[in-house]
Amino acid sequence: MIQLVSLSLCVIYAGAAAPRKFNNSRCPGWWELQAPHMQKDFNINDLEGYYYELAFHDVTQYPLCPSRSRCITSQKAIQSHSDAVKYVNDTWNLACFDHPYPQTLLFNMTETRGYLRGYVPDTAIPFLPKGVVAGTVFPDTVVDFKRGPKGWALEFQCVEAKIAGVTRVAFVGINYYAKSNTEEAFQELDAAARASGLYFFIDEGGVPGSKGLRRVNHTNCPSEPHYHQEQAIIQI
Repeated sequence: MIQLVSLSLCVIYAGAAAPRKFNNSRCPGWWELQAPHMQKDFNINDLEGYYYELAFHDVTQYPLCPSRSRCITSQKAIQSHSDAVKYVNDTWNLACFDHPYPQTLLFNMTETRGYLRGYVPDTAIPFLPKGVVAGTVFPDTVVDFKRGPKGWALEFQCVEAKIAGVTRVAFVGINYYAKSNTEEAFQELDAAARASGLYFFIDEGGVPGSKGLRRVNHTNCPSEPHYHQEQAIIQI
């Protein structure tokens, strides 16, 4: 009897640890993506702060910016609309051909922890017309999160569209955001992405040149805090 119980527990744990599997026929729901602890202990207020994007899978960052985007950062603040709906105001920046493209991304909160509905009022993405995606909602899931000064946020956006008469995944954005620009933070984020099954989308790449995960170069970025700290050290 004890052996049977032990065997059953092993089967349960093995199933729970199995990597999640997705496809391009539809966007996965937040419940299919999030780490198990997120609905228990995630507090949206902990999301506030300054982040370095350490890596991404997102056609609006590459190949739309063919120079390989650099110096990508995110300043997240919790605010409220006039109707009292709370949202995350994401002041986001990207350098393409070393030219800054600041962008305001807004994410309305929902009743579900870590599930937001994003939109872009005015597009400042290289080579895209202003307002081209103003009417598009970008469902955004905080897949996993680590709080604190060495914390990070793994975010996933997915949009479906009817293509050749068939509804399928048309856009996927995966963002590795970290409070510290370190290899340790990247490795933790990457492990979380693999555990959540996101590498299906990372390895797919629906647009030529978009396949794979791209690391972000944060050297010689004048608008970033660490740049000024490095300059101060050099002057001393």
